[in-house]
Amino acid sequence: MSDEPAKEEPKSRMAKLLRNPQLISSVLLGIVGLIATSIWQYRSQQTQKQQAAAAQKVAETQAANAWKIERTDILAKNLETLAQTGSASADQRYGVLLSLTRADIIDPELAVSYALELGKDNTDYMVSVLANTQNKDYQRLLRAYTLSCEEKYGATPPLDVCNDKLTPRSQALSALVTQEVNAALATSNMTDPGPLVLLRDERRVQSDIAQMTGLFEETLDDLYDRRAWDDLDRFQKFSPGAHLVASLVLAAAHTGEFVSEDEAKLLSTFHAAQTKWLIDYLASKACDPACKGHLLDVMVSHYEEAQGDYDKAIRALIESPRAVSGPAISNLHSRLLWCQVDDSDLIPLRDHVLIPAAQDLMKGKDATARDDVISLLALLPDSAEAEKVLSGNDAATKLFRERAQIAQHQRLVPPATMRKTSFCAKPGTPPAATP
Repeated sequence: MSDEPAKEEPKSRMAKLLRNPQLISSVLLGIVGLIATSIWQYRSQQTQKQQAAAAQKVAETQAANAWKIERTDILAKNLETLAQTGSASADQRYGVLLSLTRADIIDPELAVSYALELGKDNTDYMVSVLANTQNKDYQRLLRAYTLSCEEKYGATPPLDVCNDKLTPRSQALSALVTQEVNAALATSNMTDPGPLVLLRDERRVQSDIAQMTGLFEETLDDLYDRRAWDDLDRFQKFSPGAHLVASLVLAAAHTGEFVSEDEAKLLSTFHAAQTKWLIDYLASKACDPACKGHLLDVMVSHYEEAQGDYDKAIRALIESPRAVSGPAISNLHSRLLWCQVDDSDLIPLRDHVLIPAAQDLMKGKDATARDDVISLLALLPDSAEAEKVLSGNDAATKLFRERAQIAQHQRLVPPATMRKTSFCAKPGTPPAATP
């Protein structure tokens, strides 16, 4: 028997495996192969996905290009119809334009242009097309809104300049704005404000305030008549420009109906709040002298309707230093000189604003403001009341008579630019003030 000790067999599987390097190599090679195969398969799938996405994109581009070509072809075939004018072709143009708009074949800007042209012949057709036009340019609608002489001056004399054939179209645009604003206010967060986008830019609102108040007047009057206080509050809180338009319109929204005592108090409080906000806004830095001039124009044209709500604002403005009130005084001077203020507005404006302002300024030290108000009084058709205010002040009386003579001469021989817009030539216009 051999004395050498017998070798112990490995007891664990790992120990047995380590004694077989060939097996280990085979296993490792297998694992590496599986990993490589998996990576190759993953990359192949990614490549196939990218190729499929690229092919789909190419197909979509080709389809879009084909649709653009088809749209262009369809539009080209109908341009001749859309380019027609006159009421005889209104039905045909409406059918074509509405079909193109609903099918999203025509560009929104082009649809709005054709709709506005169609509105000259049929306002119902125009509103129908515009209501079906998505993403329309509301600035384009604002530019198309033309102020009537009643809206611009508070009077409609029998002159050619006031014979506006586009008034029905403007009224239809205002009605459309009312519908779309009510729809926007009915939503919880107003994600689509509709026509209210016109009121976001405060400076733009100030410069176009006459147009803005005209376009939104029906909307605000409707909310006021329905006593929709929550909607009115949301309208005003949309932007400072929206609050400005609302205050101007609502200050003149006295409907004169009989109401209960409680409701009368509510309305009185409401109008007092609108008046205070407007006075504060006129005195703020947000409204520069040019802004004040635009606002005064609107207030004078609707002075009687406001039933005194504009008195404090206008008086504070015209009694301000020239640096603040210059453009406003110039605008009012031009309106009075060319008789562009209706008697229903002129008489209360004289009695409640101009004469009281003159009385205050006669006691003050601001000679420039005093002379400005005297110049305005000299433009009034009835100088008797003004003479009473100025009696006892020779310098003021002399200035008044000089300005009255100048005004009389200018009205008799107006410059060429004012001959068509001067209301002094209309029948029944009182003569200019004479010393």
